[in-house]
Amino acid sequence: MRQIPVDTAAMTVMLIQVPEKKVKNRETGEIAVDKQSGKVLYNVNVAVIVDGRPDAVTIMVAEDGIQPDLVPGMPVELPGLMARPWENDFGHGISYRAVAVTSLAEMASKPKAA
Repeated sequence: MRQIPVDTAAMTVMLIQVPEKKVKNRETGEIAVDKQSGKVLYNVNVAVIVDGRPDAVTIMVAEDGIQPDLVPGMPVELPGLMARPWENDFGHGISYRAVAVTSLAEMASKPKAA
């Protein structure tokens, strides 16, 4: 299915809660893993604020893309954010996936390449 890159330049993104492992099957408790890498997937709940209006959005990120010291309320960056439309017998919507979730403070402290 088509993936659409999301430009986050015009939005503020804040972490709502600590990332949690994505559950694939609620009945068995099976945890979701990336089909290609085999890494555990996490749900990252964020508030996306555009033009002063917040929306709660869940972003999927593989375990190696989760910065370990994230805390709720922290402004974050979502590099490689992609939107993917989906549809099944129960409905339709858009899912989001990013390469990583990192603190904006962390990003600001890294030296920029010349």
